[in-house]
Amino acid sequence: MKHTPARQALTAASAVAGVLVAVLPVLWTLDPGRSLSIRFVGEQFLSLLLACAVVFVLLEAARRARPVAAAALVVGSLVAAAAGAWLVVHFGSDAALFVRPTPAILAVSLAVMLTVTIALGLSSGSAMVVLVVATLSTGYLAQYFGAPFDAAPVSAARYVTYMVVGGDAFLGQALAVIGGTVTVFILFGAMFEASGGAAALDVLALRLARGGSGVAIKATIISSALFGTVSGSATSNVLTSGSVTIGGMRRMGVPAPQAGGIEALSSTLGQLTPPVMGAAAFLMADISGIPYGTIALSAAIPAAICYVIMLLHAGRYGRRIEAGRALDPSGLPPAPPLRWSMLWHLAPFAAITVTMTAGDRATAMAGVMGAATAAGVGILLAGPSGFAERLLAVGPRTARAMAVLVLAGSGLGVVVGALNLTGLDVSLALGLIHVGEKSLLVSLVLTALAALVLGAGLSTSGVYIVVATLLVPGLVKLGVEPIAAHMFVLYFGVVSMITPPVAFAALAASGISGAKFSETAFAAMRFGWFLYVLPFLLVFFPGLLLAAPLAETIVTLSTATAVLAIAWWLLTRKPLARPAVVHGAGAAPD
Repeated sequence: MKHTPARQALTAASAVAGVLVAVLPVLWTLDPGRSLSIRFVGEQFLSLLLACAVVFVLLEAARRARPVAAAALVVGSLVAAAAGAWLVVHFGSDAALFVRPTPAILAVSLAVMLTVTIALGLSSGSAMVVLVVATLSTGYLAQYFGAPFDAAPVSAARYVTYMVVGGDAFLGQALAVIGGTVTVFILFGAMFEASGGAAALDVLALRLARGGSGVAIKATIISSALFGTVSGSATSNVLTSGSVTIGGMRRMGVPAPQAGGIEALSSTLGQLTPPVMGAAAFLMADISGIPYGTIALSAAIPAAICYVIMLLHAGRYGRRIEAGRALDPSGLPPAPPLRWSMLWHLAPFAAITVTMTAGDRATAMAGVMGAATAAGVGILLAGPSGFAERLLAVGPRTARAMAVLVLAGSGLGVVVGALNLTGLDVSLALGLIHVGEKSLLVSLVLTALAALVLGAGLSTSGVYIVVATLLVPGLVKLGVEPIAAHMFVLYFGVVSMITPPVAFAALAASGISGAKFSETAFAAMRFGWFLYVLPFLLVFFPGLLLAAPLAETIVTLSTATAVLAIAWWLLTRKPLARPAVVHGAGAAPD
């Protein structure tokens, strides 16, 4: 691609938009001297943030497009910028108090719907576009449906206006949660990686796993899970750490599909691991009304159970491989020495934990404090220039991740807006209650299938917000604890990342390992079978989530501990009856 002045201008403009996407949430969270909250309202912040995300994605695509397509994308970015500026002015005026489909509002609303949908297609794929378009169409046509799915009549002009400036949909609560909280933690992940924290976690993982069976597999589980708690994204975690961990497993003799599957599963578990979980956990706090601190505490024991089972699998699988071939110690992943300076990387987590104790409203501030602390650690250990160089290396990837999430939040808000307008959420919840009157298990299976089907084209956040809005109220009315119902949906939203036909995390891992995607996905499912069982246990035994009476919780936790202890003793002490013979690095058993 020639570096013409036009291309250079596109690069500069997209860089500015990317910086704004990263900086605006931080400024809105800090609100120095309350100067922002006094002068601006939340809708103005969301309008500006969404416009910057659209401009960034369109200009990034224009940089790689042919001249005609690039020109069209540039025009689209200008339209998005103009619409965002108009909305900022509109929400700051008295006219925002009255939602009327004037020609100006209607034109801006159509511009927002069009540019956001195009940007969603470029950043999240056609599945998200299909979801948005289908939801918008269904929401409008619902007035023509038969009972009980019919909605109140509404004109096309009022419907379009409501979807943009009505307080829901494109500028709704889903965008507010992602733009105000989740993006801050994405920035924290970038700062932590630039500070050297990700590399330190890899060293720690190798040292912790050293000396046991399946060293490379255990190292993958620990390092990918630790970094996954920071990144909050299974796919980005695979792309970040997979080149190291998958290579280490391959040197040990793990076949490519299994190496990719283990990495995909380990990275996916990071979204379920407190204190920093994936974006869906923050959405859960908003939708359920449960404080994020309570969600993180409830998720701790199930996450620990997952890791114990994973490490048991790693030891057993490692012994099967080691029994079938004589390993050269030099082929194992190196274990660099631990240095005292690495303890500095604990400081960001301490800052997050301490800040979160100030209350649930301090969640976004905790992300800012964690990012600031990580930056301070990076400057301390690498110097200002070294840290700046690392930050510049991860900057473009971070800006894109934040822009994609902002756009996804806007698109997912359409689902909430359409459901609120039509009342379809109530109808579907009542239908689920009717089905569940005979069997709660049937209702749970239907909910799990809905999450897995939606996971074929949506991110974890997308799966969670759709299924939680539609089906969780019905589960709660059937007697399921609210935290258990929401955690059930979260787990199946996360497990969709390793479940075909799409399985984004497995897809990324297969690209690194060189194995077939289908083989990688099914390997991840085999290693992660417990993720399909545990959500049902959380519903029937809420003590695992600390959501049951004290006596029941003690009995449940004691039973779970005993079962895991017995399994650990049996699988680590009892020799395998028939060790498999491995003929080369590509033929290890499943």
